[in-house]
Amino acid sequence: MTKHLNTLWQVVNAASSVADFARQSQTYTFSVGQAITVYLRAEQAEIRVVRWALPKVDVFIQLQAAFGWRVATDQDTDGVYVVAKRRMLVGKLSKASFTLSVPHDAYLILKLAESNLLLTDVDGTLHVPPRDAQGLLALPSTVAE
Repeated sequence: MTKHLNTLWQVVNAASSVADFARQSQTYTFSVGQAITVYLRAEQAEIRVVRWALPKVDVFIQLQAAFGWRVATDQDTDGVYVVAKRRMLVGKLSKASFTLSVPHDAYLILKLAESNLLLTDVDGTLHVPPRDAQGLLALPSTVAE
């Protein structure tokens, strides 16, 4: 009986180690001093945007099968940029979720493909254009208020 429990415990530990190896979390923090633009480009991901009063942008990224993703971040005086792209072939095995915590006055540009988006603490008007014949979002050249 004890031998079976020890074997079972070893299997559980090994499975846990494999899961931890395949899952990766990273938080990127960017200090900002003025109204800023936050740009995110992602595909087939879960995205959550949270507004807060802090003068910084936090980007929490959780990747399953992290080897299937390429992620790049950058910041300049105009904005914070995050780009996440799936790798060919192995990317189909992986998942990603992003939580962006941004100042209340941050302007958001989200270029998403086949993604789920959750916005919290939203005030104002949100324009989401319809899809065109190819299934792409038909973006208007100007938006009238």
